[in-house]
Amino acid sequence: MELEFEKWQGNKNDFVLTWFPHDQVTFESLRRQAPTLCTRDGSGIGADGILVLHTRTSRDILPFQLSIINSDGSIAETCGNGIRCAAMSILLKHWDASPRLEIPDTIDLGLKSSRATVRFMGNIKEGRSTHLPLVAVDMGHAKVNKENDDFAAVHAFVTKIAKDHKLPQLLNDWSLVSVGNRHLVFSLDDISPELIRKIGPLFQVAPVWDGVNVHIIRSKAVSDNDRRQSAQALGHPIDELYEAFVWERGAGETQACGSGACSIAVSVLASGLTDRSQWLGVDMPGGRLFIKQPSAEDTITLAGPAKLAFKGKVTF
Repeated sequence: MELEFEKWQGNKNDFVLTWFPHDQVTFESLRRQAPTLCTRDGSGIGADGILVLHTRTSRDILPFQLSIINSDGSIAETCGNGIRCAAMSILLKHWDASPRLEIPDTIDLGLKSSRATVRFMGNIKEGRSTHLPLVAVDMGHAKVNKENDDFAAVHAFVTKIAKDHKLPQLLNDWSLVSVGNRHLVFSLDDISPELIRKIGPLFQVAPVWDGVNVHIIRSKAVSDNDRRQSAQALGHPIDELYEAFVWERGAGETQACGSGACSIAVSVLASGLTDRSQWLGVDMPGGRLFIKQPSAEDTITLAGPAKLAFKGKVTF
């Protein structure tokens, strides 16, 4: 079967994106081929996952559902970077339509077991020639630590891993956060790519889940340049910034994770020591994401870029 696709990246968290009318047989075939299509050994396209925008007909440019396939073929509950890439693909479809169609103020996408609302920040009327806007996604509500029913079991598992692998620093400051999918966030004095490669796989096999997203973070100083850039992009400067490394369920080490950035922000905000009235920045290897949650009862907003790398066709 020949598949037309677009290659997108949100903070270098990259995806193969395809549009097609909903067809369960083709979709299941795509899932089976995901490891081959996503491999980076030269035989595949290379990606962290596959985004499928389901339409009712081949002419539709407003999909009714987004499916997120991890690189191992499993289905992800949500993905902030993937959602932004999907939204930008929809925006480009509207720009390219002839005659040009009016761009919706918001885009509502059905996910595996939830929905995501997306809006564009900046001028989206002029088209491709202008700087592409940031994409803001309503990521829903979060559950932190004991708000998760199985927190006691997770606590016991984290404690066991820390002791068995002589990683006592993991127990100093950590959180379990659910934002559609689940995340472990460890706040440490020292973080590195080598450390996430060691820690991430340790938590993937457990009685409490079939994999989990893992993040290690530390606070980072905010420069005057950081404040200027965020004020230009968001309309508001940031006063708090965190550095993070990511291990994603079903994908391994990635350059960024949108739902992970949300979980990092939620874990920090839950401490009560962070100003909720401002956006918060999270720097991952692939770039910076912005998060805001005015109160614990409010939904989480994730903002960041999405860029088209290229288009192509592949036979699978």
